[in-house]
Amino acid sequence: MTAQTPDRIRFRPGGATHPLCENPLDQFLRARGLKKSRGRMMSTANWRGYVATWLLHGDRLWLTNVSSNGSIVDRRRSKAKAEAETEVDVPGELDGRPFSVDGLFPDEDRPPETPVFAKWYSGELRIPEGEMLRYVHGGYGTTYERDRLILIQRGRLVRSWVRRNDPPPSPEEQLQAFKERQALRRKLQGKRDANETEGDV
Repeated sequence: MTAQTPDRIRFRPGGATHPLCENPLDQFLRARGLKKSRGRMMSTANWRGYVATWLLHGDRLWLTNVSSNGSIVDRRRSKAKAEAETEVDVPGELDGRPFSVDGLFPDEDRPPETPVFAKWYSGELRIPEGEMLRYVHGGYGTTYERDRLILIQRGRLVRSWVRRNDPPPSPEEQLQAFKERQALRRKLQGKRDANETEGDV
């Protein structure tokens, strides 16, 4: 799997964006059985097909933007008629709408293109900071000097802290550890061979 393009997060309106190695919108989509059509934004570096931008302001998490070229796939399994035995796909109310904040959250009382409070989301946000220590070619596995971790419960900030990550071992340290493992394997194999020889006598 390829390293994934992260969502983005701001800590004040109009402020700088930071990479967000978590996808809070996925909880909303899964809970409602929604998907995104393929569109033109599909890439091995973005399997979900969109990039969401978030704002953590005060103690609340807001969805401010969703960049995507696809549309919402809202299909429900239902019986065509009450007496029918087989189920068919029936379009839901959001089916075919643009995969955007306004498409996902239609609300006549909310002005277009305004943020939506992420009350559906509970989890831990991870914002990498500092220099890259180790690249991982998959998901959000790359390690940076620090991770800003933010615990969110029903869209509200519960706790925030910074975790310092240890640098990976140097090539010399990796080679030394490999040599030590090989020496231990040879020693254990020697003991096994000696035990088998004693058993044959």
